[in-house]
Amino acid sequence: MKILILGGNAAGMSAAGRLLRRAPKTKVVVVEKSGEVSYGACGLPYYVGGLNQDLDLMRIRSAEAFRAQGIDLRLFHCVKEVDFSQREAVIQAADGCYREAFDQLLIATGSSAILPPLPGIALPGVYTLKTLADGAALQAALALEENRQVAIVGGGYIGLELAEACLRLHKQIRLFEAQERLLSGFDPEFSEAAAEELREHGVSLQLGEAIERIEAHNGQKTLHTPKGSYPADVVIFAIGVRPNTAFLAGSPLDMLRNGAIVTNAQMQTSVAGVYAAGDCATVMHRLLQKPAYLPLGTNANKQGRFAADAMLGRPYAGYRGALGTAMLRCVQLELAKTGLTESEARQAGIDAASVTVTAPSHAPYYTQPLPIPITIKLCFKRGDGQLLGAQLMGRGESAQRINVFACAIDGGMTTAQLGAADLGYAPPFSSVWDAIHIAANAAKP
Repeated sequence: MKILILGGNAAGMSAAGRLLRRAPKTKVVVVEKSGEVSYGACGLPYYVGGLNQDLDLMRIRSAEAFRAQGIDLRLFHCVKEVDFSQREAVIQAADGCYREAFDQLLIATGSSAILPPLPGIALPGVYTLKTLADGAALQAALALEENRQVAIVGGGYIGLELAEACLRLHKQIRLFEAQERLLSGFDPEFSEAAAEELREHGVSLQLGEAIERIEAHNGQKTLHTPKGSYPADVVIFAIGVRPNTAFLAGSPLDMLRNGAIVTNAQMQTSVAGVYAAGDCATVMHRLLQKPAYLPLGTNANKQGRFAADAMLGRPYAGYRGALGTAMLRCVQLELAKTGLTESEARQAGIDAASVTVTAPSHAPYYTQPLPIPITIKLCFKRGDGQLLGAQLMGRGESAQRINVFACAIDGGMTTAQLGAADLGYAPPFSSVWDAIHIAANAAKP
């Protein structure tokens, strides 16, 4: 059997490695348009901010290591189109195009940073942060002393992480967000806490302001919005990603409006023998039980593994869907979420309620360091109290607690069951009743 994989990052290489470990005689061909494979893009803001000064640390595994495993890995090869009826892909290489036949196909072409079609978007000094090359270019630009004023466009995870990175570099930062608040996936109180954290550290926030155009004069750029004009030496767009699926236009694959390929829990598409995984594909939502676009590195690695098993006829039985579990640090404030907010649950037709508590991170008599207040907001189903979602924030010892909530939601636990769960305790780490218990027991279904 010959399996062709389009894309050589998290999902594609997870699948390729899994295929040859489980079925060593399988012919696996991977085509990748860049010269990079298997790298940790999530570490890029910290490289830019100087917490990691070695770009190689984000290269998880080399091309040579994959080839030694028996994978036919072809770098700087780009897919142009797929002929599903003939089971062939048209591949562009340096010396021309060729057709590559396959028995089964995995599309793992990932996503690209969105750059809106604005006047001035192609000016020098305008950056995105998605690839290792992006990280190297941005790091070099921010290392220049004359680049003092940085404009960050986008108030999501990457935008906030970049704000922290630029604060470490002692830059003057102005952050633009077209919506009226940051972190739109969180409830407003969490968004406002993140905004306050940034303001307290000197970041200027332009909320409700969309960039209309960028102009340059004598090397300095000016960003124009309906409300004003703002100078910048460096401009970074972090407004989201778009699936790399334009080459599939007109194909028989079911796709979302943004171009994400619709898959089931085994990463199968609407075309037999064709699978998709990673940022170019959907993932099954654990609670909503429908395809959702959740472009996270955690999902991509799992999706590649599930696709490999399914292609070998051994579908992974333990996977029940994703929850969109994510966490970030905004300067000194940790934030995390999993599952549904109350508004999301109600939009899905679920009768939901929520509760918010603030509790200490550990025992009050353990004072080095002092306990940190952790704010937790739970969403749960009325009546039976089934846990549907959690959001939390605190200045330390906070974000990792989201994983307990994610496991509880995945397991279908109620707030009462979680409130009685046998969690570990020692004064440096928690109270006898952990903040997780306290939040769960505050819920009144």
